[in-house]
Amino acid sequence: MKHADKNFKALRVCELPNAATDFPLFIEKDGAFVPYTKGRHVWSIEEKVELLQHSQFVLFFETSAEAHVKGQIQETRPESLDTDDFSLTIADGISEFIKSGYALAMTPKQSVVFKALATALSRYLYQQPRIRELLEKLAHHDSYSFYHGFRTAAFSVALNSKEKYWDIALGAILHDIGNIYISPMILNRRGPLREDEWKVVKKHPEEGHDLLEQLHLSDTILDMVIHHHERADGHGYPHRLRKKDLSREVRLLAFCEVFAALTKPRSYQISHSSEEAYQLMQTGLSAYLDESLLEPMATLLNLPQSMQATA
Repeated sequence: MKHADKNFKALRVCELPNAATDFPLFIEKDGAFVPYTKGRHVWSIEEKVELLQHSQFVLFFETSAEAHVKGQIQETRPESLDTDDFSLTIADGISEFIKSGYALAMTPKQSVVFKALATALSRYLYQQPRIRELLEKLAHHDSYSFYHGFRTAAFSVALNSKEKYWDIALGAILHDIGNIYISPMILNRRGPLREDEWKVVKKHPEEGHDLLEQLHLSDTILDMVIHHHERADGHGYPHRLRKKDLSREVRLLAFCEVFAALTKPRSYQISHSSEEAYQLMQTGLSAYLDESLLEPMATLLNLPQSMQATA
C-alpha cells in the first residue's frame, strides 16, 4: 500500500454514481497507481459488486481533478448494492477504513499491518451475523456514526505502536454502537442539547457495552466501548475516570475519535483540515487527551516540523 501520495486521492467504490464517469480512475498495485478507466466509463451495479467482492474497496483519482470528481459524484446518489449474499454496508465501511488510511504517511511496516487488518476485518464482519446486524442497523440509523467508527479505526491502527491491533481496530469500529438508541434528531441537533437530551447521549457508552457484552469480544474491546468518552482530566463520562485509570487502548481511541470528528462535517460542526484539527487538539483540547500522542500524530499527518516541534 502506498500512503499519503499527494498526487492521488482515494474514492470508495460505493461512492461511484450509477451512471458514467468521465475522469481517469486508478487502482493501486505494489505501490504504483495503474489506470483502471481512462475516460468515459459507464458503471453497472454488477461491476461495482465484483470489485468489492475481490477486495478492491477503493479506486483513485488524480488530485488535480478533485473539484471535478466531487462535483460529478455529488450530482448522482448511488443506489444500494445490497444483494441476498452481499452487504454494501460492511463493504462500504471497510472502504472508508482503507480510504482514511491512504491519507496517512505510514511506514512500510504499518502499511502491511493496515492492509492485513482490512482484509481480516472484512472476512470477520461477514462471518459474525450479530455484529454485522448491529453495524448495518447503525448505518441506517445514523450513517455519520457508522463511517465515523471506521475512520476512527483507521487512525487508531495507524497511531498504535504496540500490540493488540485487532482489538484496537474492532473496538474503534464498534465504539459508538450505542448510538442506535439515540434519536437522529438528537444526534444531529444544530443547537445546544437540553439537559434531558444530554442524559440520553451520555448513556450510549454503557448501552453499547451492554449490547456487545454477550458476543464473546475481548475485555479490551468492551473497555474501549464503555470508556471512549472518558477524559484525561476526569471530566468525561460515564465514570469520570482520569488518565491514570484509562488503558492505553482507551486513550488511543479517545484521541483518534476526536480527530476523526473534527475532520468531517456534521449538522452542528464544520469540517476542519487535518492541520486545523491537529492545532485545535494541541491547543484547546490537550487537557482532555493523551498529549503523548500528539507528536506521532503529527508525523502520520506529515505536518511541517515547526508544528511537530511544539507538540
